Amino acid sequence: MTGRRRCRVLSLSALLLGCSGRGDVPALAPVALTGAGATFPYPLYRAWFAEYGRRASVRINYFSVGSGEGIRLLESGETDFGASDRLVPPAPDARPASCARIAVPTVRGPIAIAYSVPQSDTGTPLRFDAALLASIFAGRVTRWDDPAVRALNPHAALPSLAITPVHRGRGSGTSRIFGEFLATSARWAYTPRDTGEVRWPTGVTAEGNEGMAMEVKVRQGAIGYMELAYARQNRLPVAAIAARDGFHTPGTSGDAYPIRARTWLVLDPVRTSPDRGAALVAFILWAMHEGAEQARALEYIPVPPDTVARYDSILRAIDFRACATTAAASATAAASARAP
Repeated sequence: MTGRRRCRVLSLSALLLGCSGRGDVPALAPVALTGAGATFPYPLYRAWFAEYGRRASVRINYFSVGSGEGIRLLESGETDFGASDRLVPPAPDARPASCARIAVPTVRGPIAIAYSVPQSDTGTPLRFDAALLASIFAGRVTRWDDPAVRALNPHAALPSLAITPVHRGRGSGTSRIFGEFLATSARWAYTPRDTGEVRWPTGVTAEGNEGMAMEVKVRQGAIGYMELAYARQNRLPVAAIAARDGFHTPGTSGDAYPIRARTWLVLDPVRTSPDRGAALVAFILWAMHEGAEQARALEYIPVPPDTVARYDSILRAIDFRACATTAAASATAAASARAP
């Protein structure tokens, strides 16, 4: 873990949530769970963890460190679950299908394009299409009064100010989704199909959606991409993005808005104890059902009922004790194979 990420993990340790054991969630033995990963759903997860902590004897500590780091921490056994904005492949080790790693879809949501441009607040959001955003993030359009920007925004008094693209570092699921959107334009060639890891040719780097929002807020002339809740919390203007039927802003256009992300919670039955696994499943089931209202309030889109029903069955079928036995047997066999 890098120094900057380690500092963030330490600062987020203050988010350990208390619980009362009251409410309509069946009481379990007191347990603390640890998760890490995607920053995109963190505003919602924070609300979920707090509410669930008030209802059940479970506290959940979550480190918002990015999708790639979250899965690495899960695989190394440092957390009980991971969170990712990209679908995680099956675990590479051999194991029964009944003990496979499971990625549970939680919500979808828009990735907003936020900006900080003086004199542009006319009550009408700035407009961008994929080609213009690709040109900006590739460093070909470098000023806010560039003719390409003015062509889409004749209503705006755009200043003669340098544009500063702000992007995430490596391992960001949000970056991959935004990079895929940029790649719909022929002007973008920095998202390799084999890895999906964006190679940013210009701009400044921010850590997480939180850092992205703050960087755009304090840096005059900046533009960046982030989950909508972060833009709302920081009172940043968000752009209207071109789709097939016109320009749409996030949060008001439903599926018409063209830059959207899905996110998953990832659990691994062979890397957690039966008690902690049962507590994690109970939380996820609660979140998929009772947590939908909170998701909508924060402008996320809950997964559809048929998906909820499917994962209800998958989660309830996990036998954590059998998986723990499988993991122990595999570890013993591996140790024997290494012995001289």
